[in-house]
Amino acid sequence: MKDLTYIEYLFLDCISTGRPIKEATLFYTLIGKRTVSTMLQCRQYDLEAYFTVMPGMKLTALKKGLERLVSDGLISGNEGEGFLLSEAGSAKKAEFFSRHAHFSLGSQLEFALVQSVLRRRMLFLIQVLSEMLHKNKHYYPVEREAKEQLWMKRLLTQQAGDKAAFARAYGEEWRSYLSRLPERDAGLFVLQFEGADHLRKTTGQMAGLLSFEEAEVKILLHQNWLRLYGTLEKEPENFPVLASVMQMTIKENGLASASAETTMGYFMHGHGMAEIISMRGLKQSTIQDHFAEIALIYPEFPTQRFLDKEKMQYLQQLVEHKVRVDYREIQKVFPEITFFESRLIQIRSEVAVKYG
Repeated sequence: MKDLTYIEYLFLDCISTGRPIKEATLFYTLIGKRTVSTMLQCRQYDLEAYFTVMPGMKLTALKKGLERLVSDGLISGNEGEGFLLSEAGSAKKAEFFSRHAHFSLGSQLEFALVQSVLRRRMLFLIQVLSEMLHKNKHYYPVEREAKEQLWMKRLLTQQAGDKAAFARAYGEEWRSYLSRLPERDAGLFVLQFEGADHLRKTTGQMAGLLSFEEAEVKILLHQNWLRLYGTLEKEPENFPVLASVMQMTIKENGLASASAETTMGYFMHGHGMAEIISMRGLKQSTIQDHFAEIALIYPEFPTQRFLDKEKMQYLQQLVEHKVRVDYREIQKVFPEITFFESRLIQIRSEVAVKYG
């Protein structure tokens, strides 16, 4: 029997023994369909790590992969009922990923929209500061977009003090962070860097150096960047320059969709639901979806401003016991609850499972 491809193993990694998952749910998770329904299901299936990791994938590729997994007895089920991991599939998955990388960090859902910009800016800054310290003005920037080049100029202009000191501090923080990592992961980070007398490597070149599949290299890089962002969230005081670049980028771009961030901005400036609907010229359901998306992404979402005291108490009980509920269970307790309120309770209880 021909062994599975790397991507088929990744499909297998998304399927559990406990709760059947439908083909459409898995497909929308992998391509990153940014609807509240998909993102909520992503949390409910504990698949945050896989959200939007295959944005260009075609449904036919997933269908073919699932058919292969069924025919090999690694999963059971069908498109209508959903798929479950078999005992053989569980064993095969565990054995493969004991030796290979997979998507495992739930913060992928949080950083899905901003991580590409973050990575590009941090790598571009390494190049610019390195060349600056070596007094080299003749080099090809790794970042070609005019928008990002202007961002870099603004950042450097804001350094009122010694720019060389800023550059050295940035380099020292990278050195400090890389010293925490296993040798392989630190080496992968460095292979991406470009600066004075140092050219970055492509993922294909990295794969050749490490004797890995290129797909695995891409996953390792992806996971390493997410770990960095997590560290900067938790320890900004230990990495002030790196953390400031991340915080500045998140403030500019937001973690949620641009439209949801705009709606939340109006709300935080004192505008109520009806007012925002009028100001934005959008349906109430659309504005509520914006709030729901923000509630999914930001742990500090002001839930108490959308739910009454009784519903907040109910939610608090769910949070304390880390209980997940669906809308049917919520409606048994609150028969007259609105769809938006019910969804908000589901969302915030799911967020609590991750953040506590």
